[in-house]
Amino acid sequence: MIKLTVNNLPVEIESGTTVLEAVQLAGFNVPTLCHHPKLKPYGSCRLCLVEIEGARTLQPSCTVPATEGMKIHTDTEKTKAARRFVLSMLFSERNHFCMYCQSTDGDCDLQLAAYDQDLNHWPITPAYQPFYVDTSHPDFVLDNNRCILCRRCVRTCAELVGNHTLSLEERGSASILVADNGVLLGESTCISCGNCVQVCPTGALFDRRSMYQGRKTDLTHTQSVCMDCSAGCQRVIKTRNNRLVGIDGDETSTFVDGMLCELGRYAPVAEDRTRVMYPMIRRNGGLQPITWEEALSVVSTQLKAHGSEDIKAYISGRQSIENLSAFQTFFNENFKVAQAGLFGKDESAAVSIALAREFGAFESTLDALTDADAAIILGADLVHKHQVPGFMLKRKSSEELNLVMVTEEENNLARHFTNRLVKVGNNFEQIIDLLACYQAHGECEQTDEIIANEGLRAHRAYRLLASIQSWQNPVVIIGDEFAKFENLESLKKLIRYAQEVGAKVIILKGETNSFAASLLGLELNPKFESSPVAFYALGDHHFCSDALEALKKSEFKIVHTSYMDAYAEEADIILPAKIWAEEEGHYLSTDGHLGINHQALTASEVQRSVSDVLSSLSEKSGLSLQSDWQAGLTEKVSSIVMAEPAVDF
Repeated sequence: MIKLTVNNLPVEIESGTTVLEAVQLAGFNVPTLCHHPKLKPYGSCRLCLVEIEGARTLQPSCTVPATEGMKIHTDTEKTKAARRFVLSMLFSERNHFCMYCQSTDGDCDLQLAAYDQDLNHWPITPAYQPFYVDTSHPDFVLDNNRCILCRRCVRTCAELVGNHTLSLEERGSASILVADNGVLLGESTCISCGNCVQVCPTGALFDRRSMYQGRKTDLTHTQSVCMDCSAGCQRVIKTRNNRLVGIDGDETSTFVDGMLCELGRYAPVAEDRTRVMYPMIRRNGGLQPITWEEALSVVSTQLKAHGSEDIKAYISGRQSIENLSAFQTFFNENFKVAQAGLFGKDESAAVSIALAREFGAFESTLDALTDADAAIILGADLVHKHQVPGFMLKRKSSEELNLVMVTEEENNLARHFTNRLVKVGNNFEQIIDLLACYQAHGECEQTDEIIANEGLRAHRAYRLLASIQSWQNPVVIIGDEFAKFENLESLKKLIRYAQEVGAKVIILKGETNSFAASLLGLELNPKFESSPVAFYALGDHHFCSDALEALKKSEFKIVHTSYMDAYAEEADIILPAKIWAEEEGHYLSTDGHLGINHQALTASEVQRSVSDVLSSLSEKSGLSLQSDWQAGLTEKVSSIVMAEPAVDF
């Protein structure tokens, strides 16, 4: 610990703390523009200048380390004059006419800093040149006229996302933000995660769909958990007048620095399917509106009229644990139907539970990726399906991470790393044997044969294999392509290898709540077949071709859905469902963190949740729907120690 003073106030801080952090710990405020707590200190804007006794000039507090006995002054006439000058220069260089900017009146750090420094006019006459506005991207706009060259977006893209799309072109006041080698954003390597937009301190980068729809203070901010994969990223839902305006990553989150991907940030806001606004029944060749009471009576009659072998029911993995538990109780315990499972073919969560019977809680959390110096990715797509865990690897330097990747389809994750062994296919076991052999002996007699048979690049393969014994923090990441019951013995061999070498193991578990669904007893890879009665609890689920084909061939089709989609077109009864933002519920991430999706929107009276519908059907059938989902999650042996108590994000 070191001792210093801030504005004559004694402060004791840890060694390695910057002056800015020391000032903030002391309770004082220093304005910043280029600084962001999630990024490495940069010191380009010079707005955070402070006076340090003994220093020849003012010092940028965000980059200067605090030292023993330092005497810091934050609000002297000298510092105030310097900040006003910096702001005056910034306002003079670009078009910062605030009244025309969508980030004005509280959403712009530049404007707030000017007000904070009592700068209510331009001391220096603006002499800016116009810059182009890039509107080619489907999700956000780049306006270089508003850019202050703080490089927050560039650093976020590189340091946090690891995509390295953004950079600056030209020099001095002519510098502009560009993508790749000067191509349009819509034609670049941008992955549309939008994290650059969220950290922009001005109106240089802004969302297309939420622009001019209200200041931060006009919006309601609701903390939530993302349900577009099982990673469990935390996010903030922005609404106004019961309308979804936008989504941000939760900057207070310690999980992957509050990052979101395109699926979690932009896909929900871009939803354009038509909502189901009332219950409907198929009569006279068409769908006709009916009351909820009539719809529930028809459904109840159909369920009672058929035996358990005649009923098959499926639910979306996007549903909350409360809804999954009600579904499990109603169909498996009460009706004992022929099949009750999740949409899709991903059985990775069930496989992880099966492996836990032999290995116990063998999995690690996603935090293991932070310190990894080697990643063995087998059957997992970290580019399209689980993007944020992919960010945690991509943000490492090209020489920092050793990559072994076997996937059925090619993706561009490998291009970020020099030392790599990449195979497109599903011969996972042979790669496992090769790694184990090199780990044990430093060489393998079959190496040449395997390299030739598997079509590997020899020079890259040998370079990586030679480094295996030097790995300190290897992580094994298993995805749905490998995590199948047909591969159970190979998976056991892999886990034994991981335990021998001290590698952490992570199984990425399919859809949002598939881990919880499997723990509750729902089938994860059901065989979709036609039946006399089919009950589809879709909610806002997307397409599953096998399930749709089975629905088409079923005799009586009950579809509980939020949207008029291909499933609804086949239904005999349509029940209007709430979407994800209209109900509150719990979600279990792939690494055992229990998060809460707080209700951000209010559904109309006609839309109901799965639990509400099944509760009404239970009353009509004289059945009980009582269930204890918390106890249900712990009845089976889990592959990971779940976080206790439940985390309310």
